[in-house]
Amino acid sequence: MKNNPTCEGYGRSLKDMEDAEDRGINEKISIYIQDTLHKKKILKLKDCKLWLRTLHALVKTNPDTSSSSITIRIVGEKESESLNYNYRNQKKPTNILSFVLSENPLIGDIILCHPVIKNEAKNQNKKIRSHYAHLLIHGYLHLLGYSHDKKLDAEIMEKKEIQVLKRCGFQNPYINS
Repeated sequence: MKNNPTCEGYGRSLKDMEDAEDRGINEKISIYIQDTLHKKKILKLKDCKLWLRTLHALVKTNPDTSSSSITIRIVGEKESESLNYNYRNQKKPTNILSFVLSENPLIGDIILCHPVIKNEAKNQNKKIRSHYAHLLIHGYLHLLGYSHDKKLDAEIMEKKEIQVLKRCGFQNPYINS
């Protein structure tokens, strides 16, 4: 992605979406990135906004989520394991955790464990950027109320992820490279 990134099939650049947002005709998504591991951020704010706005354009959401504030926190294995144990009773680090803090307006945290994500990307022959895009979209869908606890729910969620990723130029993450 260059200076004016677009998502394939979406036809609007991030600049176009920001202009539309300034005129009040697009969802407002405030994103804050906390990278606890890297001096040079591994995730770019413009990419995260583009991916999540593309998701919003494809997913019918409750009007209360038209304005959302999301904190994306990139952590190491120790913090991920601690949170995973405290909230899911699993004593191991995990790639992603999502926490809804408020539903109206939508406020949430998405915790991404870089070492786990890096290892998964390597083992699955994926570029780390595409894996981050997938997991961020996955986590945001959780904030919007999507789940993958049941087979049908998982299929619906995966379909949404694949659609958004495709429009942003990424491959289907569920097909082995």
